Amino acid sequence: MSAGRSPSSPDRLEVVLDALVEPALLTDASGLVTFVNAVAIQHLSADKDIGVSVSEQIARSDLRAPDGRPLTWDEHPVRRALTTGRPVTGAGLLIRTANGLQTTWVVNTAPLRDGARITGTVSVYHDLTRWAQLETDLADHGERLEAMVNLVSDVVFVIDTTGRLTFVNANGEAQLGLEVGLSTVDRTRRLDVRDAAGQPIPIEGALSARALRGETTSGILLLVRDPRGSTRHVIASAHPLRRPDGAIYAALVTMKDVTDEIRSRHELEAAREAAEEANHLKDQFIAALSHELRTPLQPILGWTEVLRRRGNLDAVATQAIEAIRRNIRQQVRLVDDLLDLSRIVHGKLALRYETFDLRDPVRAAAEPFEEAAALKRVRLTLSIPSEPVLMWGDGTRLQQIATNLISNAVKFTPPGGAVTVQLVANEGEALLEVEDSGEGIAPDDLAVIFEAFRQAGGSRRRGGLGLGLDLVRRLTELHGGTVEAHSDGVGYGARFSVRVPLGQPQPSVEGPPTAPGRRLDQRSMLIIEDNADTREVMRFMLESEGAIVHTAETGNEGLRRAIEVTPELVLCDIGLPDIDGLEVARRLRRHGPSGMRLIALSGYGQPEDVQHAIDAGFEAHLTKPINLDELLSLLTVR
Repeated sequence: MSAGRSPSSPDRLEVVLDALVEPALLTDASGLVTFVNAVAIQHLSADKDIGVSVSEQIARSDLRAPDGRPLTWDEHPVRRALTTGRPVTGAGLLIRTANGLQTTWVVNTAPLRDGARITGTVSVYHDLTRWAQLETDLADHGERLEAMVNLVSDVVFVIDTTGRLTFVNANGEAQLGLEVGLSTVDRTRRLDVRDAAGQPIPIEGALSARALRGETTSGILLLVRDPRGSTRHVIASAHPLRRPDGAIYAALVTMKDVTDEIRSRHELEAAREAAEEANHLKDQFIAALSHELRTPLQPILGWTEVLRRRGNLDAVATQAIEAIRRNIRQQVRLVDDLLDLSRIVHGKLALRYETFDLRDPVRAAAEPFEEAAALKRVRLTLSIPSEPVLMWGDGTRLQQIATNLISNAVKFTPPGGAVTVQLVANEGEALLEVEDSGEGIAPDDLAVIFEAFRQAGGSRRRGGLGLGLDLVRRLTELHGGTVEAHSDGVGYGARFSVRVPLGQPQPSVEGPPTAPGRRLDQRSMLIIEDNADTREVMRFMLESEGAIVHTAETGNEGLRRAIEVTPELVLCDIGLPDIDGLEVARRLRRHGPSGMRLIALSGYGQPEDVQHAIDAGFEAHLTKPINLDELLSLLTVR
């Protein structure tokens, strides 16, 4: 009937023990095992212990106390129950099984009596191996979690429902002087926590208190004054911690120190503002410089235009005037380039349209390379039409296009090679081709040759910043044209083709001077300009074109003259000595004759300057020095 017993085992007790789901054994008064139940045989292989005393088992087996040290006979719960005559409960044992696994058990042992005499013991074993492992794993997990929390740069702490600090990581201790056990009052005394505006936060408004009420907060900027007196900027978050039944038992609070980030942000913002201010001052300086440079150029260019249009000049005088005019226009372009830099960077480059002979910029682009080509023993050939090729566009930018192409061709053509520049015009379109017998372009590079910062990799066409051909493309497209590159490969030369529409040519500046009265036809005009030389040359130019011209030196004088003579058109300088031209325009629009046209003249040519003039009431803005063709084309529109 019994799982394992000696002949003297009490049968009824054995039946009860066999019904247990936990190991159980009986001993006699000397500690000799007399019975083990089926579960003990299954889990502890205890059938081999029947007839063997517990003390002998201890001597021959690996039986240990809960702390891991070997267990002695006197410490065994059987021995203790036999000695004291009282039950021993909760005794821990570590038992190594037959397969070598160490298991954890809790043993309850009670003495058996026959009257007053102790006849033996009964022991029941409860297996805690799984729970002990879970406890160990949980402890390991907790240690790892605490180690990780201590490694993060944030302050992390936990507050229970009574307001006491139950956990704080290493950064919380080091940065804020927090420690486990601090109450809400203690923390309030130790730390001064304020909102982003510097206002104190009441206890009930603290993030931990809000979390304990079930509210989750994140990304809150706080100011924390630590025990050392330093004020830190922190980003704080708080989350309620709940039990499985949903009850809140604590609040988890994190604080990330962002003091350095905020300081850096403020420094960057200050640096940005300083850079913007410096950039603004730079723009103001360049604008002022351009104005000062433009003002004396106006009378020089104006009188040059007057002399060109009067005719009857000998060859030397004509050559001299053309040289002066050409260099003055170049000087104007240099001034414009000071302002063009920011426009190019921001894609706001504007063309200065005029009627010109396209042969001139092509010829001017080729001439500087004749000597360089000759020194390099490269044959440079220029082929242009014998008749003028009139175009409406920006001659200087077209010269820039041709210059970049010719420069590249001469640079990448070896000694003994040839560069051909050809201009062909047909109805409505001009074709400029620059062909060389140089290094050529790899097929893969043709598709990207016009992109900024791209330089041909298959050939040795490199050097510079890689902006020249991109600028050629952009300037060509601004004129409504196209540019293409052709090459049969490395070593076979290259050909660049630029096609631009000629546009609607304006009256030719190269023809005979227009007779007075043909363009301006006795129209009444008022010039308000404080620079005497500029005022006089503009008066002379307009009178030469048939206009009736009145002049004024100041803004207030110009207002009086405008009321007196009621001109059809007013040309007004912006930078006047008393009231500026913008105020003149505003007053004329309010109180002057209706239908009067107003055109602004200024040495300031930034887009915002033009917009200010339009906003004040001017219908157009001309930048000094004034191009006579541009001015006349504007004035002749009624």
